Amino acid sequence: MSADGEDEITEETILEAVSALRSEEAALSPLGAAILAALHFGIANDTRTFSRKFDIAHALALREITALSGDLGLVTVVGRNPRTQRTELALSEQGLHLLSRATGTQ
Repeated sequence: MSADGEDEITEETILEAVSALRSEEAALSPLGAAILAALHFGIANDTRTFSRKFDIAHALALREITALSGDLGLVTVVGRNPRTQRTELALSEQGLHLLSRATGTQ
C-alpha cells in the first residue's frame, strides 16, 4: 500500500470489492471474498497476516483457503510452514479473472 492518500485502501474499498466479488461468484463466502480482496489489494498474502489484520481465527482462514484453492480454484497455495500452518497464497488465473470482472480492472 502506498503512503499517498489517493492510493490508500479503505475499509469501504474492501467492502465494495467483497460485495462485487460475491455478486460475480455465488459460491463465494464473505470470508473467501475478503481473502481475495486482501490478495488483490496487497493487504495480506498469507493466512496469518490476513487473520491478524481482519481479526479472525487463523483456523477459519485455513478452512476457507481449502475451498478457495480446491473446488473454486481461485487461489494457489505457494508455501506452507508446517509448524505454524502459515500458508502463503497467490491469486490463480481464475481468481485474477474473477477480480477483473468484479472490480472492472485488468
